[in-house]
Amino acid sequence: MNQRPLLFLKLLGFLFFLVGCEEPRRVGNTSGKKAVQQSLNKEQSENAAEIVEDANQGKGKTQGRDKVSLLLNWYPEAEHGGFYAAQEHGIFEKYGLNVEIRPGGKTTVVAQELTLERVQFGVGNADDVLIARNQNVPMVALMAPIQNGPRCIMVRKDSGITGFDGLKNLKLQIDSSRPYVSFLKSKGFLTEGVEVVPYFGSVAMLVAEKGVATQGYSFSEPFMARQQGVEVTELMMSEIGYNPYASLLVTTEAQVSKREDVCKRMVQASIEGWKKYLESPEKSNKVILSKNKQGLEKNALDFGVEALKPLCIPSGATDSVIGAMSAERWNALSETLSSLKIIDAGRASVDKAFTLRFLSQ
Repeated sequence: MNQRPLLFLKLLGFLFFLVGCEEPRRVGNTSGKKAVQQSLNKEQSENAAEIVEDANQGKGKTQGRDKVSLLLNWYPEAEHGGFYAAQEHGIFEKYGLNVEIRPGGKTTVVAQELTLERVQFGVGNADDVLIARNQNVPMVALMAPIQNGPRCIMVRKDSGITGFDGLKNLKLQIDSSRPYVSFLKSKGFLTEGVEVVPYFGSVAMLVAEKGVATQGYSFSEPFMARQQGVEVTELMMSEIGYNPYASLLVTTEAQVSKREDVCKRMVQASIEGWKKYLESPEKSNKVILSKNKQGLEKNALDFGVEALKPLCIPSGATDSVIGAMSAERWNALSETLSSLKIIDAGRASVDKAFTLRFLSQ
């Protein structure tokens, strides 16, 4: 029920009550303007306290819906499409939610914003969740829209490289702090003449030089290179065993405990939103383009959706797989990060890093 009309009537009645009280005493001030001071009796104080309490209880409601914020882990792109679809097609509203989607960026730290309770939900990858938990951030994954990770190493087709074992004697543009770099090294790659250089979000170096490889997401950077006339080969990290869930809906243990019903509705609405986005992305893409201030173009976004579809719904699966997670996948990732000395498996507590309780209809 919407509490605002009732709260307004209470406040209006309280103001009428004050008007009928004794004339307020004027007190002096340094501005020369008249100021008024009204002493409240016990009944007036109790009425005021009741109004304040009602207002506080209604803070999380907007027109009868629970108001929450969702923080993206990057600028709005196809990887966030399902959340925008849930908003634009009234799916969040259908589930009694008023969701503010906040774009992320280069300096966005979802774990920090969740911990400070500036937002209730966020988007993140499974390795980010375990690393956050290793740092005593009680992050919890609720659903996984993207089943196969989009992370890849991109090489030029004219380089002749067709596999990770071909990454030799070249420059590799990559964020060396990311865990998958340690994974590549543990597999014996990046050891023969590979010069690791920073990646700043541009494929210009790869376009200019044959002996360059670049990190990327399969639904983004390959299009950027092809748009500049360079055909590329995508070496998928998932194919060599590093396959964390991507674009997870995440929250904190406190939110799961205190707002279980909100979490369940958020999960169900997000799953429905992702199904809608993969089926009919046009309306949502218009919004994504308007929200992305980094020069994202329509044809790049259209490419991203098509590249996402087989990642969200792998070959042989149906859309019922959207949102699904398994303990086996989480445990395998935990073992990998633990073996690389990136996390302490005990501290990261993989059993608490995700929950399946909200995935059933």
